[in-house]
Amino acid sequence: MNLALEKAGPAAAVCVASYLMGAIPFGFLMARMKGIDITRHGSGNTGATNVLRTLGPAYAIPVLLLDAGKGAFAAYLGMRLGMGVAGALLAGACAIAGHNWSVFLRFRGGKGVATSAGVGLMVFPRLLLPALAVFVVVVAVSRYVSLGSLLAAWTAFLLSFSPSYTTLHRVTVFLLAAAITVQHRSNIARLIAGTERKLGEKVPAGKGDPR
Repeated sequence: MNLALEKAGPAAAVCVASYLMGAIPFGFLMARMKGIDITRHGSGNTGATNVLRTLGPAYAIPVLLLDAGKGAFAAYLGMRLGMGVAGALLAGACAIAGHNWSVFLRFRGGKGVATSAGVGLMVFPRLLLPALAVFVVVVAVSRYVSLGSLLAAWTAFLLSFSPSYTTLHRVTVFLLAAAITVQHRSNIARLIAGTERKLGEKVPAGKGDPR
């Protein structure tokens, strides 16, 4: 009982720290440097894709790297504090939750793709590389970032059935892919309707779809 309580304290601290780190809205802050409220442009999301459409690659690339870094550092923190893979996954999940539902933006944020990739880089890098390849190919061919993100996430899940991975890995990748899918629900509807925006298309100011 005492041992469980001793572990619960550090685990809770890591979860809170990871959530707050994930909640740092780098896309929002980068856009503010240009005097723009990114939540009022394009999709209203703070992720790299909306920053790319609104401000261009010079702002989107740093946002992409910083958002991925949040997930990677949270997972690293979980491992370094002696909680192993389970701790890394827990901390990473908290960072993703912070990114998607930031306390600093009234529980709004991004869709968690880059932050999930950062977690994957630390915990299961061999799943990340083929998933990234799928993302690049799909986006290059279709120019739909949302479609590339969805297919990459579920590719990682399918590959997690390799004997190299445990049930914990599979469940975690499934939950990450499911969360990414839920966050892309409006994109899925637009893909089906044929109205999804393609990479490179500029979007007008004003939120047409908040997600």
